[in-house]
Amino acid sequence: MEFVYLIIVFTFAITFSNVFNRIVPIIPLPIVQIIVGVLIGLTDIGREIVFEPEIFLVMIIAPLLFREGERNDISATMKNFSVILFLAFIGVLITLVSVGWALHMVIPALPIAACFALGAALGPTDAVAVGSLSGKIQIPPKAMHILEGEGLINDASGVTAFQFALAALLTGSFSAMDAGITLIFSSIGGAIVGAVLVMIKRQIVMILEKASARDVTGYLLLELLLPFLAYMVAELFHVSGIIAAVVAGVMQAASFKKVSLFEAELSSVSESTWGTITFMLNALVFLFLGIELSQVFSPIWNSETYSNSFLMVVILILSVTLFTARFFSIVLIYSVKNGFKNIWQSMNEMLILTFGGVKGTVSLATIFILPLTLNGQDFPERSLLLFITACVILVTLVGGILVLPFLTESDEVESTNIQGITLLQDIIERLKKINQNDPHVEMNVVIENYQDRVKELYTEQLPSDQRQEVQELRALIVSIERDGLEESFRQKEIGIEGYRLYERLISRMERSIARQLLSIIGFWLLFVRQIIAFFVHPNLLFAKKGEENRREFQKEELENVRQVFLQNTEVILKSLDNLKGVYDDEIIQFFIEGRLQLAHRLEDGTFIDSFIVRSQSNYVKELLIGYQEERRVIDEYELAEKISSFEANEYRKNVNLLESYSINDISGAMPFRKLTRELKKEADEEN
Repeated sequence: MEFVYLIIVFTFAITFSNVFNRIVPIIPLPIVQIIVGVLIGLTDIGREIVFEPEIFLVMIIAPLLFREGERNDISATMKNFSVILFLAFIGVLITLVSVGWALHMVIPALPIAACFALGAALGPTDAVAVGSLSGKIQIPPKAMHILEGEGLINDASGVTAFQFALAALLTGSFSAMDAGITLIFSSIGGAIVGAVLVMIKRQIVMILEKASARDVTGYLLLELLLPFLAYMVAELFHVSGIIAAVVAGVMQAASFKKVSLFEAELSSVSESTWGTITFMLNALVFLFLGIELSQVFSPIWNSETYSNSFLMVVILILSVTLFTARFFSIVLIYSVKNGFKNIWQSMNEMLILTFGGVKGTVSLATIFILPLTLNGQDFPERSLLLFITACVILVTLVGGILVLPFLTESDEVESTNIQGITLLQDIIERLKKINQNDPHVEMNVVIENYQDRVKELYTEQLPSDQRQEVQELRALIVSIERDGLEESFRQKEIGIEGYRLYERLISRMERSIARQLLSIIGFWLLFVRQIIAFFVHPNLLFAKKGEENRREFQKEELENVRQVFLQNTEVILKSLDNLKGVYDDEIIQFFIEGRLQLAHRLEDGTFIDSFIVRSQSNYVKELLIGYQEERRVIDEYELAEKISSFEANEYRKNVNLLESYSINDISGAMPFRKLTRELKKEADEEN
């Protein structure tokens, strides 16, 4: 049962940290997860967790690096291979010596071999940590490729260097020649193991195909097993399991893939499965880092051997030494590659590589290999080394998060949004021309969808403070809508059918908001109020499909919905007017004009009709026409070189996702076909 409790605790922690990061986006997700991990570590459950480095490496790091290798851009890596190779091996060695000597100078009581062991552990850049930073900070592509490539292969050099420092600590002897040979053997051996296992997997797949036993689930399980098998088999042969997992991922991505429905389904399932797995494993990495911080912090912090202020100075000195050694390594390779005279032209890129070389739990897992005893006696400095390593890792993470935004620019993101807006506006104009020749209510709704997508992209390119204001005002409007609906239902101004229809309208607004970032205010106005509504009227929010099929809206009920909407509009307009001066006036005016347009459409009857149309099969047909037109525009933009091939493929992926979602979503929509037929019949009779 304890294992079950752990699963529940970690699942809740991952969910909570993700939700909290969405509410308070200013705090990066890795930091939130580390804090949550510290809190778990302070509980009874957290204190009982025993960190096993080998299990951590094989169960979490191996699959993450396998996936990083699978998604790695090999061509970009090869372009920067000399820099990556230098940083992964020579850079790690420079860090080892610099940090090791600095620690020994500050704390002479520590054995020099133990200091070098800590330097070796802090040498490798953590690919997982780099990936977590790239989610929030727009690191330039070249620098990102270097950091990712370095993170994939430098673990072997770091672990090997650590093993020899550990051997020197235990035996008192060290051989640079043996260390170099072992490193080369370990790296090449790991690469061979990874490649061989992928080839074996391909042979198994071929046998299954010949036996007509192809199965998506079976193929996916084989792929999921690869990183674990690669790591464990490599360790059996005493070579690098990390390199084996990375090479297995690279080879897996390089496999020839047939263009067939089976391969397409397998790719779709694999992407979604790996997406979920990597998200959870990434979260576990930082949760474990927080738990270990809590476990190693207390004994050292409360120890009388070293004062707390002295320990903080040591951590600061080592962190500065670490960044300085890395910067020196980068300057060295750039000077050799580009010439010392041209070094200043690459200064920004070198600084990004310096502060982007964050450390992670691989460093912590490595330092945990230190023995509890040394020459048959207790090794009390082990806890100190663990504490220093964990704190320096945290400093590099925070340093990267704080410094990198000043070194990177968001122009690329903004230009991408502008391109997307221009593309969608072209599609809207084409759909309007199509609708002029053969008018359909459904096509009008499709055009509205594209206009909503333009608004979303426009909101995304606003400054963060204005974007936050937009989302808070949207949440306020939804809150007023829900309050008005609840009050109207209590006063019996609207029936159950009208309540459910209006609830769907509000839910559509909420989905639009949920795609953006919310503040604490927005979170309260939106989600907490919805939870309250669920407990107040649970029977109104869920209805059996059989009952829905038998339900018929009356014209009087639609009129009640219109009246509630107009009443809510009055409250919303007054609230927005009162907020002038508190929020940006242009944003307030944007919402006022948008609401007045909705009210006008409600008066002429097009708003409710367009909302009902979304549940009709004809609407999906018109949507598919829109998606087909979008594909044509993407092709034209690519041929005209307005967008790159990579951007065009990303746009096509989005269209495919929207198309698949639209086709599946209509099956679960409320059946308003009967209502639509009645309204059409009434209109025909009036004509």
